Amino acid sequence: MNNITLTVKIERAISELRRGGKLVVSDNNAGISVLLFASELIENDTIKQLSDLALSRPNIIISKNRSKAIGIKNANGPCSILINNNWTLNDILCLCMPLTGHKTPKIEGALTESNNGIISSCILLLRQSRLLPAGLMTIISNVSVEQINKWAFNKNLINIDVSDIKSYEKIKANNLNIAVKAKVPISYTENCEIIIFRPKDGGNEHFCLVFGKNRSLTKNNALLRIHSQCITGDVLDSLKCDCGQQLKESIKIMAEADEGVLIYLAQEGRDIGLLNKLRAYTLQENGLDTVEANEDLGFNDDERLYYPAKEILSQLNIKNVELITNNPKKVEHLKSLGINVTKRIPIKINPNKYNKKYLETKSKKSGHIL
Repeated sequence: MNNITLTVKIERAISELRRGGKLVVSDNNAGISVLLFASELIENDTIKQLSDLALSRPNIIISKNRSKAIGIKNANGPCSILINNNWTLNDILCLCMPLTGHKTPKIEGALTESNNGIISSCILLLRQSRLLPAGLMTIISNVSVEQINKWAFNKNLINIDVSDIKSYEKIKANNLNIAVKAKVPISYTENCEIIIFRPKDGGNEHFCLVFGKNRSLTKNNALLRIHSQCITGDVLDSLKCDCGQQLKESIKIMAEADEGVLIYLAQEGRDIGLLNKLRAYTLQENGLDTVEANEDLGFNDDERLYYPAKEILSQLNIKNVELITNNPKKVEHLKSLGINVTKRIPIKINPNKYNKKYLETKSKKSGHIL
């Protein structure tokens, strides 16, 4: 399977999950196949449908962080939970996500998996789909792994392998191509060009702004800001975060220097998606901080990957950068991808009464230098 075919297949699988469809996920090395369904989209007949198809009863699968949030001790990886026949839909949902006013049912038979098994791959695919990292998983007990492709085809189901899921994000980034360039004068400077990068599989587009009268990228150490999408902060000027302020300050720095590149990645909410970010906001209204809210939903504090940024820099022929950021972990991520960060340039943001706790959490728990 070539890279384009692989990413298109995963994009189709993601679309199927997001609309409440069933997938076949196979681990050819382990000789096992399962049906996967996004738990947040469960309906009254979902469990029966999965059971009838696979001839086995589905389990709930949840991430390591969600396992800890509901009190499963010693969860060193994602967990699989036996579904009690007496549980209601809300009983199942409240294991998979915080559910106001509903008590978590007693759990019996929770099993923790290593981080390299089929459950981990299913959880990863759910996260890639911007869904909660929780699902219903049913072992397909009546079909051999050699026959699973034919079986899935006959049932009109998409079948993907765990190896495809694991390689998807890196391969997708490598498929980015420059789609268009255009001069875009902005309030800070008229010397600005926007470049749109589109993946060959038709997935999410990223873009960058290139600053400078001549827009030359030959400087030994290019000014760089890698900014992840934040609709609430960047567009609505939300006071709950400092994202919009950081974006504007970075643009101002580059405009005054008359050079630089701002890469804008489609990674809303530290890459958990807008819907889940607003779910986290709701939890924060009840007293949790940013990290606690993300982890209560089952995510990591920060799910972002920087493969697209690496590819964009490569296509722009930029090897050495001075990175505008308050996040040392971002510096380390870029270095691990082979990008030479020669200097970190901090951004000073004044807190307000709404984002003071958010900024304190960034500093104390996420390691940002403010």
